Amino acid sequence: MFRMLCLSQFLWFMLMLGNLLAQLPSTNIYLLDLQSNEQKVLLKNPKYLTAFHPEGYNNQPAFLNNDQLLISSNYESSSLTDILKLNLSEHTITRLTRTEAGEYSPTPVPGQDKYSIIKQSTAEDGTTPQVLWSYPLDSSDSGEQVIPEIDNIGYHSWINKDKVVLFLVGEPSELVLYDLRSNTVTNIAYNVGRCLKVDRKGNLLYTQNIADQAIIRSYDIYLGRSRKVADALPGQPDFDVLPNGHLISGQGSQLMTYNPLSDAVWQPNIDLKDLDIRQISRISSSFDKLAIVTSE
Repeated sequence: MFRMLCLSQFLWFMLMLGNLLAQLPSTNIYLLDLQSNEQKVLLKNPKYLTAFHPEGYNNQPAFLNNDQLLISSNYESSSLTDILKLNLSEHTITRLTRTEAGEYSPTPVPGQDKYSIIKQSTAEDGTTPQVLWSYPLDSSDSGEQVIPEIDNIGYHSWINKDKVVLFLVGEPSELVLYDLRSNTVTNIAYNVGRCLKVDRKGNLLYTQNIADQAIIRSYDIYLGRSRKVADALPGQPDFDVLPNGHLISGQGSQLMTYNPLSDAVWQPNIDLKDLDIRQISRISSSFDKLAIVTSE
């Protein structure tokens, strides 16, 4: 689990994240107003957030709060990504990092004035470790590696300030829970997808690939048990959990919702084809806003 990547794993990971030297895909981010209660979800007023970099890579949005959004972007660079902070009320952009590494998956650290990322760089021996790194939000220092002994981390999600879930690159991919206090690792599942979300009860939601079907599962970190929540939409690895507990995911230009308590199938919510949106991928929600990533 803590090994360096072999060649086959390295190639597999490059297909997922893109080689640092290759051209990153063009992706954009839109913002919608979100209203929800126990029965329904209302989405409206879509706004285009990344007009400042329309042909570039703008991805992996994560809300710091209702007014601030972190993204990974190659703004002012062709092949490397840094972390930007978008102020949604003041309409300003702040560059938080400028490094020689690729920086992905910005994520607020619970209970701390920090955010974490996956840092991807090329070592002197030619390997390309992917490590979990954290920075102070005020950019007062250059940050630190969170878990020095693990260098094949593809994605991550915080349960709380002491527990973080890691997607480990490999064949098969592995999902583990890492306890920072005890430095212990607990296996959760294999053959998992990139999307890792935590619901309002503190349970982890993730996708697991079984045969040709991706299943959304919920894992209770205290009981150490998982259960099926829903079938994922075909060909869609990304989803989010809304404040009311409903799931949301994209299918082409449509946003689809699923109430685990009452729905048998995903329900169409809003179609964004009039904005020339063709493919929705990653989704991130706050209390009353929703950020979506779109691609051609």
